[in-house]
Amino acid sequence: MGLTFAQQGSPEDAAAKATTELVQKLHLNDEQKTAVSTILLDQVKAEQTIVKDTGSSAQAKSEALNKLQTEVDTKVSQLLTEDQKSLYQKVITERPAKAVPTAAEPTKTESGQ
Repeated sequence: MGLTFAQQGSPEDAAAKATTELVQKLHLNDEQKTAVSTILLDQVKAEQTIVKDTGSSAQAKSEALNKLQTEVDTKVSQLLTEDQKSLYQKVITERPAKAVPTAAEPTKTESGQ
């Protein structure tokens, strides 16, 4: 579930795409789908706010995004059956780490320059 949707499209489109992915992977019922969709839409909007915060460092943004993701994972897990929770844990471990999009900042590299 590559939840790096703070960068492109509308929040609604991004949340709908992520929800569809979870519905397919976790076999969510209609009630779960509705609840997950709301959680993911809130997440997308919160991510956009974090990313656009010009007063925060990339480190602070990264920490805020990670905290947000943990909160979202907890909320989603609470909606799931035991079987779905184990599938969701797999989704979580396979998802790429969130990167804070930056305009001109170089990424962290270990070059001695």
